[in-house]
Amino acid sequence: MKKQWVAGGLGIILTASILLSGCSSSTEQLNKKSDGAGGGTKTLTFWRAGTDPAENAYWKRVISDFEAKHQGVKVAYSEVPFGSDMETKLNAAYASGTSPDVLSYTLASLAQRANLGQYEPLDAYTSKWADKSDMMESVVDTGTYKGKLYGLGFIPDPRVLLWRKDLFKAAGLDPEKPPANWDELTQYAEKLTKKDGATTTMAGFGIPTATGWTLWQSFVLQNGGKIIDPETNTPLFDSPESIEATQYLIDMVKKGITIPNDSTKSNENLFPNGKAAIAYDSPAAFTNLQKDHPELNGQIGVSGPISRKMKSTFAGMRLLFMSSQSKQKDLAFEFMQTVMTKEETWARYKELGTPVVRKSLKDNYIKENPVMNGAIFDAVTYGQGAAKVTYSGKMYEFISLNLEEAYYGKKTGEQAMKDAAAQLTKELPNLISK
Repeated sequence: MKKQWVAGGLGIILTASILLSGCSSSTEQLNKKSDGAGGGTKTLTFWRAGTDPAENAYWKRVISDFEAKHQGVKVAYSEVPFGSDMETKLNAAYASGTSPDVLSYTLASLAQRANLGQYEPLDAYTSKWADKSDMMESVVDTGTYKGKLYGLGFIPDPRVLLWRKDLFKAAGLDPEKPPANWDELTQYAEKLTKKDGATTTMAGFGIPTATGWTLWQSFVLQNGGKIIDPETNTPLFDSPESIEATQYLIDMVKKGITIPNDSTKSNENLFPNGKAAIAYDSPAAFTNLQKDHPELNGQIGVSGPISRKMKSTFAGMRLLFMSSQSKQKDLAFEFMQTVMTKEETWARYKELGTPVVRKSLKDNYIKENPVMNGAIFDAVTYGQGAAKVTYSGKMYEFISLNLEEAYYGKKTGEQAMKDAAAQLTKELPNLISK
């Protein structure tokens, strides 16, 4: 991959503070729009989450090209670092009527802001957009909420299965053959785990023991389980399928197959830090491990998700949203459409290494790097992100906390899921009313 891209979702509702280089942090100043005065220039405001230099250069090139093809149009581009203040800034912008025309943000924002009427439904625009049929179905579904399309997914962040070929060889396993199902995963992980007394020094399989809902969700979905009924707000993660998947992970933790870690802390992430033989992680982990340990070049295997009853993995997504407050929606969609063209999607892959989201690019994408890109395309195809409900953050908090208690032997998998469901059900009246 050309570079690490920012994970949009790890599934937790991401918030960010706006720190603009060379600009005031005031929301009003940030979004000061031209009304056509001063030569008739139209100003389109665009915010994007993330401040990494490579993507900054990418967007400046895209904007320059767009402005060159749209005389009299100026795109006011603002970067929004991931952090604690993004929601506050967006709330202030919507309250004052100065929200950006176009916003690059996470899947986790979709349900809440669509429910508040802040994101504009795009169906009226995409119905005339011939290229929509070329978008991957999973990507279109990701941007859809309550039957309406609100976001155009353009940067997927899927979890692929990664493994250390060198450790497979040392354990007597075929380095070219990853586990194909849950039974094999357990068998492989047990052989690959290394311990110093009772302390695990090399995890056979990396399982986050804190804030671990993304991996947990992958296994629940692989087992045919579901998370939530968004129509009735009924928790479904206490079903037999979900409980079985939960207990499967708990049993591996009890065997010492993993090293305790928090999935949200990069310094504790096992695989890219060389502390796990197998893991579900982002393609960036593949890149970073080999960058930090050149001796492992060619020693990292990658594949799409394993299956039980079905294939599934976690796949975050960054999407383009249009503000319902925009006074120039046609121009806003023209900009969004430009970002989503076949040519621009391929350019984004070449410049940033981001996965493609168009079906017609599949063959070329996989041909570029058959093993890695094939696995990524598979993961994007079968991946699912955070549940699209306004209270997803609180729901996953309940799940993660109860799951952590189960990992440390305080509860069974069944009790953990039933407790989490009961806690969510009790809190739902307050969450839904907000």
